[in-house]
Amino acid sequence: MPDLFQLLQRRGRFLVVILIGSWLVTASVLWLMPPLYKSESTSVASSVVASDPARLFNPQIQHLYSPLGSSDQLDLLVGSGKLDTVYRPLVRRFNLIDHYSIAGDGQKTFQKAVNKLKKRSEVYKSDQGELKVRVWDQDPVFAAAMANALTAQLDSLHRDLLNRQNQETWSALQRASLRLEALRDSMPGDYAHQQGVYRQLIDQYALLLEQQPPAIHILDPATVSVSPDKPEWILILVAATAVALLVGLLIALWMERRTDYAVAP
Repeated sequence: MPDLFQLLQRRGRFLVVILIGSWLVTASVLWLMPPLYKSESTSVASSVVASDPARLFNPQIQHLYSPLGSSDQLDLLVGSGKLDTVYRPLVRRFNLIDHYSIAGDGQKTFQKAVNKLKKRSEVYKSDQGELKVRVWDQDPVFAAAMANALTAQLDSLHRDLLNRQNQETWSALQRASLRLEALRDSMPGDYAHQQGVYRQLIDQYALLLEQQPPAIHILDPATVSVSPDKPEWILILVAATAVALLVGLLIALWMERRTDYAVAP
């Protein structure tokens, strides 16, 4: 079996042809691929206690609340970035079926647009504990708009979840107040005090429902990129070179073995 130096001497031209061929093929494929621009927004999770009435109306603990959410809340936001529920409204709003030039109609075509948007998007947690939303597109302006829209959609989804419990509590207090009103004549002494408590709580929850605390605080909205992010020419060419060199060496070694067997007595 020849050593590497001998192999390169004998099959050097063959390896050069393999490398040049791989570069030409890879460069041709990369040239035909449309450039994609990346836009990214940076946010942090809001604390769930933002939807707690004590944050505004309890003087003893209102200053103890942090406006920033925990790591678990950030994980929930990242997990939501994998749900089709987040992407479907954006497909309709931005008419992505036409934007992505997807032929056909119906639910299958709509789902193809959802899947393509998910493939061209990324929602993840950075090492600094921030929520990152990335979108790639051939149009840099569109990529920035989609990244900001996706961030807003995540905020809307979790804002509704945070405020749904307050809505249910407010409705329950309203019903309890009406029931108490029906018992007004039978409890003249306690009615005024109890009804006052209900009215105070109803007003507090009504204020929170009107406020609609955000689930995400945007630190840096997505902006228009000036240069394409994909395809990564240098990285792909280096990988293609390594693969071509490995394959070429294996083929050259196989050819050397066949030659050795052919000349053996």
